[in-house]
Amino acid sequence: MLVSNAYPSIQMKRFPLYILLASSVLFTSCEKELNQLPSGSLPSEQSISSLSGLTSAVRGVYSRLNTRYGYSGETAIFADGRGGDVKIVVGSYNHSTAIHQFLTDKSSGFSAGAYQAFATTSSRVNDILQYVGSVEKTLASSQKAEFDDQVAQLYALRGLAHLELARLFSHIPTTGVNLDAAYSGIPLNTAVHPVGYRFQRSTLRETYAQVIADLTKSLEGLSKNKTLNSGAINYWAAAGLLARTYLYLGDWQNAYKYASEVISSSPYTLYSVADYPSVWGKQGTSESLFEVLTTEKSNAGLNSLGGYTNPGVYPEFGAADDFVTWVQTTRSNDVRAQLISERSKAGGVAKAYYTTKYVGQDGASNATAMNNFKVIRLSELYLIASEALLRGATASDGKTAVDYYNTLRRNRFSSYTAATSVTLQDILDERRIEFFCEGHRAFDLLRNKINLTSQYVSGGTVNYLDWRTIVELPEREKNINPDLVVRAAQ
Repeated sequence: MLVSNAYPSIQMKRFPLYILLASSVLFTSCEKELNQLPSGSLPSEQSISSLSGLTSAVRGVYSRLNTRYGYSGETAIFADGRGGDVKIVVGSYNHSTAIHQFLTDKSSGFSAGAYQAFATTSSRVNDILQYVGSVEKTLASSQKAEFDDQVAQLYALRGLAHLELARLFSHIPTTGVNLDAAYSGIPLNTAVHPVGYRFQRSTLRETYAQVIADLTKSLEGLSKNKTLNSGAINYWAAAGLLARTYLYLGDWQNAYKYASEVISSSPYTLYSVADYPSVWGKQGTSESLFEVLTTEKSNAGLNSLGGYTNPGVYPEFGAADDFVTWVQTTRSNDVRAQLISERSKAGGVAKAYYTTKYVGQDGASNATAMNNFKVIRLSELYLIASEALLRGATASDGKTAVDYYNTLRRNRFSSYTAATSVTLQDILDERRIEFFCEGHRAFDLLRNKINLTSQYVSGGTVNYLDWRTIVELPEREKNINPDLVVRAAQ
């Protein structure tokens, strides 16, 4: 069997049963991916006995994010597929149709793939955390800071995994659902369980409390250094993710607290108008707090961000006509409009407007597959800070919502006259163009109780509380636990 041959030391009894049942998907989907996983990606007691072993294991957790259903394919742009600003240009490939058509029930491939990707991430974290105590006993004093950083990254990764599952598989809290309703959250995966353990949904309040607990704990040990390629979570990335979490909760003061801290104290800076068109093919740019790294040997192949936004591969995320019209009529001197260009295959096939954020890393021989997804950027923190202040947060330094709004826009327009006021619609419009094909649009609409529009559903509209706006837990989990509630309660 591939599993035992590739990893003979794996003690399978430590993995939750749903991970074992998913192994046929995980280990047969891509032999290349198997061969490139770091030795610590599926950890064992034997491999995590030193700081170097711990570091290798942590790298292995990140590797699960660089997959089709991690952040290198559909999951990364799921919210764009639901948000009305993209369209399927060629539908015959049928790779992401379920997302666009709101058909992500328990039997969908997306449900199974996305849940596996992020549940596996948490399981790997839990398994590694068993051994950090024994590793700590072996440390020299000079190794303590690096050890603390590696452990903190684990908590940050588990917080991120639960946050991603929460916004895919549950309603966002600000939609007005009951946060204490039974089964309104996701199954929380925070410990190693025996085979046969039956997971069940938590409440939405418990889900977000766990996300906050993990991300907050991670701040205690994370480095504040800006790494060269931004391929690991540091203090500023975790603080940014906390700001996003509090935004989804409607806790405006805490959302502002963490957003403003990153803005004022981190080593990151906004892209300039001159830099904006070229940053997408580079690693470790000035705004990228955390990005998922791809390499020639480790990527999602054709089912990737580059593939889905390329007329010559699987063009299922082209810019919708209404969005193109909006950009062309309202953003004449906005540099972000330059990243939405008309392209086609030879002979004009699949002609449409597409984002150029995913045309490949500079110098890549496989440009389609090599695109680092920026999980969180500094510009998001400016817009969170602006929105939080607009909604009632207070700033001790006298900053206002329009201050953050203007600062971002000065770095996006070739000529700009400062606004004297800002509305929620203004902020949503900035998020709409700033994060086009970066996985925010549907979540931004839903959390503001705005119905989704889609040409792929009967009637063209999906209510913001419609169960179809969220993904059902996969059928394989129901097979393991017949009592599992696959559809989140409200």
